[in-house]
Amino acid sequence: MTAILIVVLPLNLPKWFGYEIYGIVSGSMEPEYPVGSVVYVKDASPREVAVGDVIVFRMGTNTDLTGTHRVIGINEETQEYITKGDANPEADKDPVAFSRLVGKAVLCIPLLGRLSAGLHTTTGIIVCAAIFAGSLACWALAECLKGKERGK
Repeated sequence: MTAILIVVLPLNLPKWFGYEIYGIVSGSMEPEYPVGSVVYVKDASPREVAVGDVIVFRMGTNTDLTGTHRVIGINEETQEYITKGDANPEADKDPVAFSRLVGKAVLCIPLLGRLSAGLHTTTGIIVCAAIFAGSLACWALAECLKGKERGK
């Protein structure tokens, strides 16, 4: 039960405080943001983003796919960010329009994304259900044993 809470709380509790959670699926931001990590993203207006910030942005205007890269320049005139993955040798070919900004990355938890993805598989669901059922059985057994102790 504790194992489930250790995974579930970091994936859900931040949403109550206005953070979105995104998975890192490529190595472009390593080593700071390793593949399999999750990043917590806070809404930000284009004016709140500075050079050096890591942002999450929609990859295009007609897609929900996102990218996570560091801002290395800001073009106020064209309202675009120049971005680059930390592990990439050069800046991204296409600048990111302010309108595609999702928010600023504020926290990264390595491996939580892989664990979360594993929990969404059939095996992961079965393991979670088994842990939950085992916890309930142990709790019920403990209650029965306490009742017998009181009855003596």
